[in-house]
This record gives sequence, structure tokens and C-alpha cells, in this order.
Amino acid sequence: MAEQTINAFQLQLSRSPSSLPQMLVALDASQSAPRQVVIAGKPGASDTLALLREVNNRYHPNEILILADGGPGQAYFTQKVEFFKDVHPIEDKATAYVCQNFVCQLPTNDLAVLSNLLDTGKSPPNDNSAKQDAGKQ
Repeated sequence: MAEQTINAFQLQLSRSPSSLPQMLVALDASQSAPRQVVIAGKPGASDTLALLREVNNRYHPNEILILADGGPGQAYFTQKVEFFKDVHPIEDKATAYVCQNFVCQLPTNDLAVLSNLLDTGKSPPNDNSAKQDAGKQ
């Protein structure tokens, strides 16, 4: 139905795209795969805030950011999405999980690795911290 609506306005979108800003948002969302970023950490902790800042330093309109703090919200999500039962800080450090198309990269608590994941969608080939993180789960 959404695709039919966008197609119905195709002529106006091509002639005057600025006249339909929300339609452009819908078109963009329909053409891209959303990415989920989950930060597992204590709210207000400096390492959690650093990871959140790294994510928020970029403009990714189709990105979903979730804070997994071990509280009631995470317990609720765990009932709905089994993945959340395995989301936790690694080595007592806030940890980022970057996922797209039902596939998650190795979790990391390294800001440089997170930056690369957010920019390219892939872990660097010589990333020791992510490999260490994965082995400790």
C-alpha cells in the first residue's frame, strides 16, 4: 500500500520534490534497510555516554538506537525479541551491537571499531578487540 501511494505521487515527486517532504522521507525509508544499534550499558555511565555520542555524531535517518540497561525496558524487549537476552556489557564495559538485515557484527566496546562499523558497516579486518569481545561471551 505504501509503494502504491508513493507511485501515485511519482510525477509530483519528480517535478517538485520539496512540495512533499514527508513523502520523500517515506521514499527514503522504503529504499533502504534499517540498521539497529544497541548499546548495552549503565545509563549515565561515561562509557555508555561515549558510545551513544559516537552513534549520535552521524546522520542515519533509518537507524534505530536502543539502550539496553538491564532494566524493565530490556526485560520487556527480551519477551518480544529473543536477541535481547544475550545483549549485555562485555567485561563490565558498555558494549555496542550493530545489526542490519538480521545479522549483527561482533559486539565491541572500542570507539574506533564502533566508528568504523557505523561508517562502513563492517569490522576492520585486524580488529582484535571485537574478536576478544566475542570470545568472552
